[in-house]
Amino acid sequence: MTDLTSLYYFMEAAKDLHITLTAKRLYITQQTLSNHIMRIENHYGVKLFHRHPKLQLTSAGREVLRFAEETYRQEQNLKGILADNIQSETGEITIGASSPRSNYYLPDVLKKFSAHYPNVMINLVDKTSGELERLTRNNQLDFSVTVDSEITPQIFSRCEHSDPIYFCVSDKLLRKYYGGNISAIKEKAITYGADLKDFALLPFMIISAHNRMGRKINECFSTAGYAPKVYLNATYTTIMAPLCNAALAGCFTSHMNLSRWKKDIDDDVNIFPLVQEGEPVMLTLRVICSRQRYLNHHCRYFLDILDEQFAMIETARLAKIGTATK
Repeated sequence: MTDLTSLYYFMEAAKDLHITLTAKRLYITQQTLSNHIMRIENHYGVKLFHRHPKLQLTSAGREVLRFAEETYRQEQNLKGILADNIQSETGEITIGASSPRSNYYLPDVLKKFSAHYPNVMINLVDKTSGELERLTRNNQLDFSVTVDSEITPQIFSRCEHSDPIYFCVSDKLLRKYYGGNISAIKEKAITYGADLKDFALLPFMIISAHNRMGRKINECFSTAGYAPKVYLNATYTTIMAPLCNAALAGCFTSHMNLSRWKKDIDDDVNIFPLVQEGEPVMLTLRVICSRQRYLNHHCRYFLDILDEQFAMIETARLAKIGTATK
């Protein structure tokens, strides 16, 4: 029987299809990685990869990969079951989350978790929601925090929370483009939500369409019937507060991110819920798990704390009308 370490290294090589890259990522030498692959090939009497013109799995390699993934899943589940049987206070959890959000909620969650399980190690995988979904489906994560994930036969949602999108714009910027006639615009936006039809003259910070929030905002501009005047393209919303404070652009951010940054936003910045055709624009924050993954008591406790943290953030009141400065 080939060993689990060799199967693990083979799975990692099959992801990258690049021996040098995989060895570097795993902090091992190329020769060590090649030796583990050769060990499997010798055991089964097959070749796992075509080496030319580029590295690709053979048909036998694809079969061994399926076996390796199932074996690795079963081994991880066995660890979880045994940890529950003996109520082990040690172990590890592998979590997927994107850094812009996890930087806000994870410190409090980890503090509570570590007070109860100080000897459980946390592995954090920082990827986009789409990549985290793939890793979760493949049983490479215990669970992951994603945005607008689809629930599939392989994945279930352990908990979900609403994450509204807000439009933030300073009074100085509104006055620059709309003169002194901004009171009615602000009152309408705070009462009914910000419809982008009412802000067509402004420059905007636009979020990349690779970001799921960015795609929703693009849909709002399409519904409003115009292409925005772009001041800045960005992948994430982390630069939102400085741009708003400097009156350079109208900006977008999610409820969770705004909860973190609201203290850094000047008093004259308005925070309006974004609406599309009169309906609030929402993201759905989900904690997803593979249906084939066994979640031990460490994971379940961590998920309970995470759910409580999200619920607390969700109830925060964030919309406001800015106080104009002269």
